[in-house]
This record gives sequence, structure tokens and C-alpha cells, in this order.
Amino acid sequence: MRKFFYTFAIILTALIFSSNAQALELRVIKFGVLTKLNSTEKQFGEVWRKTFAPNNEALEVEVKFYDSLATMQLALNAGEINEMVLPEAVAQYFLNRNTDYEAVLVLKSEGMGLSFGFRNDNEALKNKFNDALKALKKNWRLEAIEGVYVTSALNKDPEPVDFRKFDNAKKIRVAVTGDLPPIDFTAADGTPAGFNTAVLAEIGNYLKMNVELLEIDAGARTAALTSGRADVVFWYEVDSKSEIQSDVPEGVTLSESYYEWQKFIHIRKKQNNKSSQSSWSLTDWIFELYDKHDAK
Repeated sequence: MRKFFYTFAIILTALIFSSNAQALELRVIKFGVLTKLNSTEKQFGEVWRKTFAPNNEALEVEVKFYDSLATMQLALNAGEINEMVLPEAVAQYFLNRNTDYEAVLVLKSEGMGLSFGFRNDNEALKNKFNDALKALKKNWRLEAIEGVYVTSALNKDPEPVDFRKFDNAKKIRVAVTGDLPPIDFTAADGTPAGFNTAVLAEIGNYLKMNVELLEIDAGARTAALTSGRADVVFWYEVDSKSEIQSDVPEGVTLSESYYEWQKFIHIRKKQNNKSSQSSWSLTDWIFELYDKHDAK
């Protein structure tokens, strides 16, 4: 995540100093992310500014949390935020199905991934999931699932997965959100049907346990886990390069990661202000992405 923010900071520094007139104007960057469950908006924004933002009074950063992808999209449409930030595969899926939006920044960020979340008092189940993940990685099943349910799903929605039923077997209740399609995906009829279901079906088969899905918003993941409604949360965002895990609160223990990415993509509503003339300036256009206010 540090590289993600560091790259963003370099771009912004260049833009802010692109001209003396522009440097005198206050620019406010407002971007949305899915709710981080071990941070507040203020904390996340302060860490961002302190660690990564350019040392310039002309820049102000506002971070907004959203409990679901749908509410974040509505906020973007309403102008509450300039952009929403999504992992690469999720952003590509979104853009392929929503032609009124466009990518404005592609930021590299090594070490980002997703892991299953468990209560701290359920280490035994976590260890079983880790054993299953190791087996799925060893026989290429996990890689094959990613190919079919993530990469191929950029062009077509994935098919629902049937879960095998085991007689007299233990039931595992897994919370899924549908807020990271096609990784955590819910079909139009409300049926979970993506990479999430394919991976969980394979884990259920390996452990000889019955999997029951619980549909929640991303913002309710920890509440579902700590209340006992769910035994497992399908995903928590993890940063293997950082000691601070903004999305992983105390009381939650994680499995090994099962999905990783190296880019975040910033998405906004399409604008009609890009000139087709040769004099059009990419630097000026990027600078105009953000709200302008009177300098303080």
C-alpha cells in the first residue's frame, strides 16, 4: 500500500507545481474506498497525508468509507467523491459493465491481497482452511479457479457453483459480500456465484464440511464474525508490506492469502472536457480532476 500512495504522491507533487497560478489554488482530492474495519476515515486520511502526501498547502485529501460497492457508486454519481478506488480486477470488471465510467489513475501497490477471517478463538478452523488452501495451490485448482472466475469473468459473468452436501458433517457459515466482483460476486438475482463460491466449494470438498453462505455488506464483516452469525468472513484486505493492517481489527485472525494484486485503479464518471485538438494537455486535464477551492 505504501507504493500505491507513494506513486500517487509523486503524481500530485508534479501536478501541483506545474504552474505558479495552479500552485496558488487549493485542490481537494476526495476518494472513496470500501470501509476499513480497523480504522476511521480520519485516521486513514491522517496516515495518508502524514506518510505520503506532498508537503504543500495547496493539497487537501478527504477519504470516505462506504459499506458497499453500490453505495460508493451512488456517492460517485452524486459528486460526493471524485473517484472510487478498487483493486485491478474489480475495477476492470466494473468498467467493462459500466460504460459511463473511466479509469483515471493506475497505481502500483505490491503486497496487497485477500485472506479469510476467523475469530481468535477459532484457530482450529483457520488451520484447516490453510491446509485446504495449500492443497488447492499445490494441484493448481486455485490458479484454475482464478482463471475461470476472475480473468474470464471480465467478459462474462461467472456461473453459480453447486455445493456438495455431506451427511452428518459439520456446517461452516461463511459471510460473503458481493462487493468485490468478480472475486466476491453476487449475481443479479442475489445468488453468490463468483470466485468466492468456487473457492469455498473446493474447500468444503477438501474438508468434507457443508458450506452455508451468509450475504452481508462489506462494512458488516466483523460484526457478522464476532456476533457468531458467521464462522468465517470470505475476505479481509491485507497488506503484506505493512505492519499496520487498516482492514483487520483486533479479535480477528487471518488465513494465508488466496488472492493477490499489484495495482489499484481510480475510477470516475466520464467527463466531456477532453479536447480532441493537438493542444490538449494531459497534465492540465489530470490537474482538473479534483475540486478547486479558494486558497487558505
